[in-house]
Amino acid sequence: MKCAGIREAEVVLAGKTYKLAVIHSLANAKEIIAKIKSGEKKYHFIEFMSCPAGCINGAGQPVNMTPDYRKNRTKGLYEADKMLQLHKSQDNPYLKELYSSKLGDVGGEKAHHLLHTHYNARRRLKGKSMLIMDGKNDNRLEIRVCVGTSCYLKGSQDILHHLAKHVADKDLQDQVVVKATFCFEKCNKGPTIKIGNTVISGCDIIKATEAVDKAVEMRTHNV
Repeated sequence: MKCAGIREAEVVLAGKTYKLAVIHSLANAKEIIAKIKSGEKKYHFIEFMSCPAGCINGAGQPVNMTPDYRKNRTKGLYEADKMLQLHKSQDNPYLKELYSSKLGDVGGEKAHHLLHTHYNARRRLKGKSMLIMDGKNDNRLEIRVCVGTSCYLKGSQDILHHLAKHVADKDLQDQVVVKATFCFEKCNKGPTIKIGNTVISGCDIIKATEAVDKAVEMRTHNV
């Protein structure tokens, strides 16, 4: 199986067949997890990266909206990799010397103590977000601006601050609440905001402001 953001393979090692998967984006991860829980899919190993196209399109890379930039970046990385003399970290002579002189056996007690870490679940609760503006009315129009890495790099922070100021300038604090939130699972289409139940992708300050004003106006007329 091979589709956008999901790749599968089978590898034979020491006479045993192992099923592998490489997953990009949270939406695809959710799909694969559901299939694993239902028993439809089984893997021995899964590599997951939240960014669309993985690290090639990750938060540490320059944001580029021109067509085919991912394809060109991928090609460039593979071409650069062909020029490397070493392709595996375990073949690095500096690492070999480090283990030989300081760490001892690979996977040994000293290496494990110094190099291994522990992970704790940090799952964001559904609907949890950071309050930016408050007011007295509990029936306010809720505006959520994604400040996840991909949206942040594309300007969502500017949208967030602008909307907060816009609401304050128009004295709408008792009608509108502005929040910073995380991942609408549209990382490759950001910045993304949600106004009430409406999700808007590819947003900018002008679109966001117009959408908020329109939503406020509609709510006013319907009251």
